[in-house]
Amino acid sequence: MIMNETATLSTIIDARVKDALVSFCKRRGIKLRYLIEQALVEQLEDEIDIEAYHARREEETVSLEDVLAGLKNGKH
Repeated sequence: MIMNETATLSTIIDARVKDALVSFCKRRGIKLRYLIEQALVEQLEDEIDIEAYHARREEETVSLEDVLAGLKNGKH
């Protein structure tokens, strides 16, 4: 994901969590901002995936074997 603009986000978290994050970032040589941003992006992607799953879970499924057989027979 390419970030073109930045914005400030302020929140309050448990001091122990912050200390753990800072320590983790120092040990790994990564920026705290990067770690937090990536964690938020991952959470958003997971939530979107769950919503998509729930919206489509009743749809008919097609087995891999059927897809491959269709490709082999020239059916797309």
